[in-house]
Parts: sequence; C-alpha cells; structure tokens
Amino acid sequence: MKKIRKNRGITLVALVITIIIIIILATVTINMAFGDNGLIKQAELARDMAANSTTAEGEDMNRLMQEYSNIMAEDSEIPPSDTRSELAKARDDGTRFDKTTDLEDDSGDIIWVPGGFKVTEDSSSEIDEGAVIQDDKGNQFVWIPVNNTSLNEMYQSASGTKLTGVTTTTNVYSKLRFINRETTNIGGRPGNGTDREPDLIIGNVFDESTSIYYDANASYYQDILGYASRQAMADAMVAEYTATYNSIQKYKGFYIGRYELTGSVSSPTVQKGQTVLTGQNWYNLKKACTNVVNGDKYGAQSTMIYGNQWDEVMVWLIDTEAKSGEDVYDEPSSWGNYLDSTGAAATNSGTERPSGYNEAWQANNIYDLAGNCWEWTQEAYSYDCRVKRGR
Repeated sequence: MKKIRKNRGITLVALVITIIIIIILATVTINMAFGDNGLIKQAELARDMAANSTTAEGEDMNRLMQEYSNIMAEDSEIPPSDTRSELAKARDDGTRFDKTTDLEDDSGDIIWVPGGFKVTEDSSSEIDEGAVIQDDKGNQFVWIPVNNTSLNEMYQSASGTKLTGVTTTTNVYSKLRFINRETTNIGGRPGNGTDREPDLIIGNVFDESTSIYYDANASYYQDILGYASRQAMADAMVAEYTATYNSIQKYKGFYIGRYELTGSVSSPTVQKGQTVLTGQNWYNLKKACTNVVNGDKYGAQSTMIYGNQWDEVMVWLIDTEAKSGEDVYDEPSSWGNYLDSTGAAATNSGTERPSGYNEAWQANNIYDLAGNCWEWTQEAYSYDCRVKRGR
C-alpha cells in the first residue's frame, strides 16, 4: 500500500507539471493571437495599411489626372495633328521660298514655286482650282499643270525646221489647236505661212505705215527689242521657245498671269485693280512681258504667252469643269466683259475695266481670259500679223 501511494504521488506531480505547461502554452498562444503585437493585431494593422494605401493611390491618381487636365486646358501651344497639304501650309504660313520648291496639293498633285515667290493668301489648296503665287513686287501668277499627254498635244518635234526669211532653225514647234464643237485643227509649223510658232512675220505683206516687213523693220527688232538683226531676233525667239518647252517638260506645267498686263512698258506689272496696258504695238508688249519677272533675280523668267499655251489653258478650264466648251468657244459669251454678252448687265458692260474688276470674269483664279482687252500671243499668222486671244 505504501508503494502504491508513492506511485500515485508521482503521477499527481506529473499531472500538475503538464497542466502548468499547458497553461503556459495557452498564455503564449493567447498573447500571440490577441496581444499588442499579436496575429490579430498584425492582421488588423495590415488591413488598415492596405486600405490606407489604396486610398492614397486613389488620391494620387486623381491628383495626376487633374494636373493632366489642367495642362491640356492651359497649354495652347500643343498643336493638334496637322493634316494640311504642303501647298496649304505654304499658303497659310506665307512662306517665301529661297529656291525653286515643289509642293504637293490636297489631291497629291505637284506645283513648283520659283525662288523668290510665295503662295498667296487667297490661293486654292487644289491646283485644279487655281494655285496662285506672288513675287515680292505683288505680281501674281496661276499654275497650269501639263501632263505628258498634254505636252504631246502642245508640241511637235522636227529637227532643223526653218523659220521664215532667215537661216535659223528650231527642233521643236507648236501644235496650235483651233477647237470648237465641230472641228479640231492642228497647225503650227514655222515657215508655212499659216498660224505658227516660233516664227517671224516676213513675206509678201507690208506694214502700211512703214512699207517694211514687220520683223524686218529695225525700228522694231532693234530699237525696241534690242536685236542687232532680224537673224538675231529669230535666234533669240528659238532660244526662248526651246527654254520654255524644256521648262514645261521638266516641271510639268507653266504659269500664266493672274491678271491682264498692267503698269507700263518700262515698269510692267500683273496686279489687281490696275489699268490694263493697251495702245502698244506687239514689240512693246513683248518687251514688257519679258520684264515682269527677271530671271537674274528670281528662279523664273517671264515671256509673252505662246498660242499653244493659251490653247492649253482653255483645255484645262474645260477638263477641270471650271468652264464648259460653250463658255470657251462660243460667241456671244456669258463669261467676260462684252458688249454683246448674254450675262447680266451688272457684270458685263463692254467698257474696259481695271484688272480683276469682277469675280464673274474669273475662272480657276485667272481673270479676264474672256473679254475686257485683247491679249497678244507669240503666234504668227500669215506674213503680217500676230494672233490675239481673249476678246
């Protein structure tokens, strides 16, 4: 019995120790779970930190968005995407070019602007509606595009074609088109006595005032144009004509004066609202046309228009639907300043008007192609005259 009681005592001590250990473990566990640094406190702290972080991030994002909105609202120097064509940009910016520059229009077609010129503020951004350039004196010109098909309709190549009354020859000359709704005639060969260019007017008909053949009269070719002989005049005509042909072939187009020739023989202009230069012989007007734009200063040289260029302008007006065939070739016309015009009296009087007088008399930004005053060309006819257009 004593032994048994001893064993029970040992067992009771062991139990007490076990309970004490359990209590200690429980206390530690409870403290880890619910103490100041316990798991629950840490979880709550983590939850609060996550919530605070989300709130802070939201506030930061809202602040950034507000700052971006303020920048977009206040910074007017940030331009929108610029979809303007090169021609439209040059027009809007008033760029004056230092050298001959090609510009693309809204349709992807090309215009060449000579050095020293700019595109005018009222120019179209479409070539087929009248792209206008201006030099630093205010003279204005409209671009006439010429594709390869049109070039072949304007010119004929024939090596060594002789001019009238001289030994000068040309390797290229005009195809001159006289077009109406019934017939199309093509002429232009020098030396044949009909409509032609380049050529002199020397033959069987005399200048009634001097009894001397026109282009053989020194008072014309020498005193006005400055050539030592009619042969020199013929050589210069061929050189100018060939240069014009080469330029059109290279640049696929040419310029025509936006207005009729204005100013004086010594100081010619092509400007709006000016008195048209009239009352001059062909030689004075040829000289004036040459002096409008001087090639020594600009990237271009002006000349009196040729008959085949005038024809091409008329075809271009029809092709672009600026005018109909009836407008261009029929008389009387509803387009232009004529006494017998079918247009309203308010816009057509038959009285000579200043250049660019009426918007009704323009087509594709070119004024007074029809009516107001005649325009001389370099086209020779028979042996006694040059061909006039536009009246």
